Amino acid sequence: MQMVATKPLQTVFLVDDNEVDLFVQRRFIEMKKFASTIVTFSSSSKALEALTNNPSNVPGILFLDLNMPMVNGFEFLEQVREVSQDLFNRLRVVMLTSSNSQSDRDRAFSFSNVVHFIPKPLTAQGLDELLNKLDSGN
Repeated sequence: MQMVATKPLQTVFLVDDNEVDLFVQRRFIEMKKFASTIVTFSSSSKALEALTNNPSNVPGILFLDLNMPMVNGFEFLEQVREVSQDLFNRLRVVMLTSSNSQSDRDRAFSFSNVVHFIPKPLTAQGLDELLNKLDSGN
């Protein structure tokens, strides 16, 4: 069954150090009409800067790669929380990762704003699962 978001999100952020992954993820989000605007970041520091420079413009979802050099996904979330608890609380995060580690999954969900954990590569099925989760309010 093909699902399309009934009401696309205004903006989503994609944060991934891999340009190929960014391209593929962006295409799936575009194909599913998941968001009107897709902003990509090839480093977590650039995404953090964008969030903190304009904290009133929080994306509907932030897709976050877990394994990145310099600052990984967990460290990024900790930095956001340190900068602004309010910003952290308003940010809905979907972790994207090639890790199949249960400890990574558990740690991801220890952050109150992580709403979903999707194995890479992002697929139409992964987006459908996320849509179902968002629609059901979980």
